[in-house]
Amino acid sequence: MYICNNCGNEFIKRQWQCNFCKEWNTVVEFKEAKTKWKNKAEKMKLDKIGNLKDNEKRIITKSEELNNVLGWWIVPWSLILLSGEPWVWKSTLSLQLASFVDKQIIYVSGEETIWQLTSRANRLGIKWENLSILCENNLENILETIKWNLPELLIIDSISVLNSDEVTWSSGSINQVKYISEKLQSFAKKNNIATVIIGHVTKDWNLAWPKILEHLVDTVLFFEWERFEDIRILRCIKNRFWSSSEIAIFKMWEEWLKDLKNPWLELIDNKEKTPIIGSSLSITMEWSRPILIECEALTNFTKFGYPKRSVRWLNNSKLDMLIAIISKYTKVKLDSSDVYLNIARWLKIEEPSIDLSLAGAIISSKQNKAIPRDSIFIWEISLTWSIKNVLHLEKRIKEAEKLGFKKIYIPDSELKWIFNIEIVKVKNISEFVEKI
Repeated sequence: MYICNNCGNEFIKRQWQCNFCKEWNTVVEFKEAKTKWKNKAEKMKLDKIGNLKDNEKRIITKSEELNNVLGWWIVPWSLILLSGEPWVWKSTLSLQLASFVDKQIIYVSGEETIWQLTSRANRLGIKWENLSILCENNLENILETIKWNLPELLIIDSISVLNSDEVTWSSGSINQVKYISEKLQSFAKKNNIATVIIGHVTKDWNLAWPKILEHLVDTVLFFEWERFEDIRILRCIKNRFWSSSEIAIFKMWEEWLKDLKNPWLELIDNKEKTPIIGSSLSITMEWSRPILIECEALTNFTKFGYPKRSVRWLNNSKLDMLIAIISKYTKVKLDSSDVYLNIARWLKIEEPSIDLSLAGAIISSKQNKAIPRDSIFIWEISLTWSIKNVLHLEKRIKEAEKLGFKKIYIPDSELKWIFNIEIVKVKNISEFVEKI
């Protein structure tokens, strides 16, 4: 069997280029490790299926954001893969678990010394009563040490630097990662130990060894960041015990990461609700979580023959489409105007449900008319000038109501619930221009 070192896909014969990631000279032969121990047949006992939840010793953290993304607790014997870009504070978040949970923890580091970890732990204000540190990268030594000091939570930092005596390949290779992952999985489930494995990313900023690790672990978390911001987003990509459409939002302080319970307080600069020309508000969904965002636009008469279009944190085709729809179906003409579009505070938005908010910001800037700051716009604009319904509409309305907004513009659709907020239903974009 042959495996690609870059993406982890398997092949039955050697080939020069991987069919999946298109990389060259990455497909190598994979040989199963030969164990020194003899296989011993054990008697298997069949247990009746009962209510296992009452007997589980769930690990509940003190971080509401982390609980939300994990399903409100860490399941014993589960494997959690934590990955993300460099410098995103993956190790810091893992070390903070010692303060988030009141369980015995062993932190295994193969990259840093005891002095580096001690310095960071003291900076984070971590209590040492429930935390033990082991600086080792040999798998056999690690497992033998843990057998004599069985913790309730094990942290491996990181799997790419571990090696086993049973595999001749170097650390970080597909063979080493596959063998070590399987051993950690078997050890964690046999000894009822929740295990957090820190993984790295590839040069394309994707999860390294996806086919190897994602199938073995129970939960996959990905830590995201923007270099010029202090906000971190922890996304759940896979979860066998909870919904995989959850995120956790943290704010980076000088000491450590803290829960960001109200993201809109950080993402919206003008909280006095003073009308601003070229600005409109919308609610986007980060998977299943509603987040208030601000859309900004600037229009100006072009000084050249061809008007300039520029966007930040959006797709360029999105702006071209909105300009074409506005110019065709409304009295607002943008043929001779430069148009600039931006999402405040670096958020990269791809969902189409903020289309009308973007269009509203453009129209507001062109007409030099401010949009009321107490209004929310949630629509997906169709190429046929009609307004399409959006997903999680009721959840977005509840979020706007909770944040104290007075008016929300939504597609003309039926609602099952009664809300304490003025709901304006609009059928098409021309009707929207008249109402604002």
